[in-house]
Amino acid sequence: MKIISTILSYIFHPLLIATWMVLFLLYTNPYSFAGMSHPVVIAIVWVNTFMFPAIAILLMRKLGLVSDIEIPDNKQRIIPLVASIIFYVWAYLAIRKTNYPYIMGVFMMGTLVSLFLSFVINVFYKLSLHMVGMSGALIAIMFLLLFSQTDLSYFFLAMLVLTGAVATARIYLNAHTLQEVYTGFLVGMFGQVIGLLLYH
Repeated sequence: MKIISTILSYIFHPLLIATWMVLFLLYTNPYSFAGMSHPVVIAIVWVNTFMFPAIAILLMRKLGLVSDIEIPDNKQRIIPLVASIIFYVWAYLAIRKTNYPYIMGVFMMGTLVSLFLSFVINVFYKLSLHMVGMSGALIAIMFLLLFSQTDLSYFFLAMLVLTGAVATARIYLNAHTLQEVYTGFLVGMFGQVIGLLLYH
C-alpha cells in the first residue's frame, strides 16, 4: 500500500497535472489543436509547468532554502510557490498567444487562481497541493463534458476515482490530514470556477 501510495503521489505530482491535462486533450480532442505540432504543444506546457519549477525547487534544496524536495513544511513552501506562480504565468501567456483550445486556457487560468489562493492559505495553514491539482483537473474535465463532441463520461468517472485514490494516498503516507486534503480539493475546485469566469 505504501508503494502504491508513493507511486500515485509521484505520477500525479502537482507540477505534472498541466502536462497530463494537455495529453488528455490531445487524446480526446486532437482536432482542437489543428495546425499545431503535438510535440511543441506538449513541450510548451511541460517545460513551463514542470521542468522550470522542478529545477527551481532542486536549486532551493541545494541552497538549503527547503529541507526536502517534497517540502513538507508549509513555511518552506512559500518561495517555491512564488517561483511556480511566475513560471505558470509564462505558461498561461504562451497558451494565450498560441492556438491552444479554449478549455486549456480556462484550465491554466484556473490553475493560476488556485496557486495564488494556495500561496495565501499556505502562509497560515498547510494544504494538500496534490489535491489542488487533482480537483482542478477533475473540474476542468467536468467543464469539458459540456462542450466536447466526444463522450467523456467514462474519463470523468476515472478521474473521480483517481482523485479519491490520490487523496487516500496522501493521507496514508501521513503527508496530510483529512482537513488538509479537503482544503486542497476546495481550492482547486474554486480556482477552476473563478478561472472560467475570468477567462470568459
